[in-house]
Amino acid sequence: MKRLKTYNFVLNKKFFAFTLLVVIFFASLALCLFYRLDASNYEIILKFIRFPVVIRAIVSGATLALAGMFLQAISKNNLADPYLTGLSSGAGLGIVVSMLFFNSSHYSLFGFTGAILTAFLVIFLSGFSKFSITKLILIGLSVNLFVGSIISFFILTNPQKAYPMTLVLSGGFSSPDSSEKFLLLLFLAGIIICGVFTPILNLLRLDERIVFTSVAIRNKYNIIFVLISAFLTSISVYSIGILGFVGIICPLLSKLLFGCDARLLFFGNIISGSALLLLSTFISQNGIFPLQIPLGVVVAIVGVPFFVFFLLKEGRL
Repeated sequence: MKRLKTYNFVLNKKFFAFTLLVVIFFASLALCLFYRLDASNYEIILKFIRFPVVIRAIVSGATLALAGMFLQAISKNNLADPYLTGLSSGAGLGIVVSMLFFNSSHYSLFGFTGAILTAFLVIFLSGFSKFSITKLILIGLSVNLFVGSIISFFILTNPQKAYPMTLVLSGGFSSPDSSEKFLLLLFLAGIIICGVFTPILNLLRLDERIVFTSVAIRNKYNIIFVLISAFLTSISVYSIGILGFVGIICPLLSKLLFGCDARLLFFGNIISGSALLLLSTFISQNGIFPLQIPLGVVVAIVGVPFFVFFLLKEGRL
């Protein structure tokens, strides 16, 4: 009887947490869509401005949170970030190259391509037969530092474009080439792939020597999960740009609320990531209206307290 009561309490707690996240999601969605809406032109504003922004916020938040879930699961590190694999530097370099040499008309697509190519490069350098997460992270950090210095060089040697490049690199919704239809197709593909592989993440909580019959099989799944994380993060780059903290704090928050079952975390991360980006979007656009705060700055301001809280909770400080 006592065990049954404990089970019911845990179940009710998870249900309440999920309900609360859903309420925050829809409240943030309503604010992004209808706050300060001009009644005379509301159809045009909703169709061409606010709906695209909301779609990209949801896609970016959900994909970054899911990418963080996969990376934290395979690395067994609760503070692993999707950009540890070098994606942020690759995306940033693609964006900077586009703005310098292609008149900034395709920087969203270039950022997506740069992130994907960097992920393949890092995985290739990590080796397939002797692949390890530790090696992947070290190579990813090295690539981030090296490519980051190239980005800094481009920005410093092109002062006339330094401000717009810095603004775009901080994340936002101003990309003229990101198609919502193509973005939704990428998002749908990412969700389906995640849905197929998410149950396997539960096996990583067990002893790998029992679950995987050989090192080669274990490495194969690790590489697949890293590629999934890279693909999801690249979708976020295509949607909004480079955003930090979302891929760390949303998986941690989902674990705190729903436990370690990857099947529950799959839905928890989608809702929490989307809600966080929608809320940050609303603050970005209305915090000091009529000026707009860069979205990456808002996400950092919202994310840092959560990050410090989880650091303290992990006993790392």
